[in-house]
Amino acid sequence: MRKNEERVTKINDMRDKLAKKLADPALYEDTKAGELATWNKKYAEVMDGLNRAEAMWMASLEKLEKAQNA
Repeated sequence: MRKNEERVTKINDMRDKLAKKLADPALYEDTKAGELATWNKKYAEVMDGLNRAEAMWMASLEKLEKAQNA
């Protein structure tokens, strides 16, 4: 459970850094279209990873609760 929680925290940090990068107006200049596409793809990958990590974390919490109630 702790590993899953740490993974979620790490991915959240990555997401925050990417969001900050994507908030930079300079990234949206015509000359940086390829770079923008790359950062958007990375952000989508991080969000997918975050969804999976959160699901694993919740599953581990449910197992822990069941074990404690047994």
